[in-house]
Amino acid sequence: MKFETMRVSESINEDFLTATYYMKSEKEPDLYEWVKLVAADQSAGTWTHVEGETPEVIENYGGKVIGIYPMAEERACIARIAFPIANFPAYLPMILSTVAGNVLGQDGIKLVDIDFPEKILKEIPGPLMGIDGIRKRIGVAERPLVGAILKPCIGVPPEVSAKGARQAALGGADVIKDDELLSYPEYSPMEKRTAAVMEQLKDIGKEKTCLYAVNITGENLLERAKRAIDAGANALMVNYQAMGWGAVEDFVRGMKKENLIYPIFGHCAGMGAYYRSKTNGISTALACGKLARLAGMDMPLVYPDSGRFGLSTNEFVETHAQCIAPMKNIKRAFMTVAGGVQPGAIEYLMDLLGNDCILMAGGGIYGHPMGACAGAKAILHAIEAKMEGKTILEAAKDCKELKAAIDVWGTKGH
Repeated sequence: MKFETMRVSESINEDFLTATYYMKSEKEPDLYEWVKLVAADQSAGTWTHVEGETPEVIENYGGKVIGIYPMAEERACIARIAFPIANFPAYLPMILSTVAGNVLGQDGIKLVDIDFPEKILKEIPGPLMGIDGIRKRIGVAERPLVGAILKPCIGVPPEVSAKGARQAALGGADVIKDDELLSYPEYSPMEKRTAAVMEQLKDIGKEKTCLYAVNITGENLLERAKRAIDAGANALMVNYQAMGWGAVEDFVRGMKKENLIYPIFGHCAGMGAYYRSKTNGISTALACGKLARLAGMDMPLVYPDSGRFGLSTNEFVETHAQCIAPMKNIKRAFMTVAGGVQPGAIEYLMDLLGNDCILMAGGGIYGHPMGACAGAKAILHAIEAKMEGKTILEAAKDCKELKAAIDVWGTKGH
């Protein structure tokens, strides 16, 4: 390995962004040479020497290998490569093109994390409101928020969605959102659905204390957001992975520039293609946690470890940490747990995550045997009981809605 590709981490300053990879191969003859090639491919070099590849170019613009840590009992390593930020703007599509571009086309390479220098973080949008802003807006200071996913998710007119929102809000829901499958079908135009839902929330005095995140996923996000806001929206939702990092980042930048400060719910639809493989893709914590937060998702959705979407408990907790850990100027994101969540799972989820999360249910509210209002009430009661130090079974003794949910679904999740 040439000297110019190697550095010690202490020599890396604010002029570099550092990517961490898990690299595993039975066919690469030398793991060290493989890491070196990745550093070259993703910066100023390639697989062979080319004209113009001077020592000065490599020194100033080449990736620097700052750590190679062989794994015990497998032919793999953790590799850390620092990339000069002179090579790209503070813009997620180009950052990801650098650290997760051609490199992820190779078998056995998974991007685990990215360490962002403050120079980059100062220019990345991040959440418009974050945890503190949302808590202040709806008046909930400490506990986890209760979330509801409107069901039926598709195939119904705005009036049915509005009725469902009303029932969840009456039960205590703090955040209500569209399903990721619902955006702008002919039978439920976004503006009409927004107006109908907000009219019901206003009718019960919840238009300021309950957020309705209407799904604006589609062409020209900023223009669609303005139409939703004109119809009365107090929150917005976007399928951020499906839209693409650039479209979403541009949208959040535009909202910030025009001083349209509304919380944005981010659905991770399709992200499983990146994180499900153990040896390829992008880690869950990075894809659904840190990057979603940086792109501007105030409320990024993450599937629970007890659900059917395959997250391990470690992945789940690590993703939450990426949402709430201090990150210079970037606001903390309100990680939203959804996918098989139901009232009996609340104690378990709060033991893992604490209070800075949104516990959101679709079937766990709208499938409650006593109705949607009772489903939301059961989740809220479970949260409040946990805050008071009670167990879930103790809490069920004085809440018929919670007891009914536990009788049907048990005490963890699906």
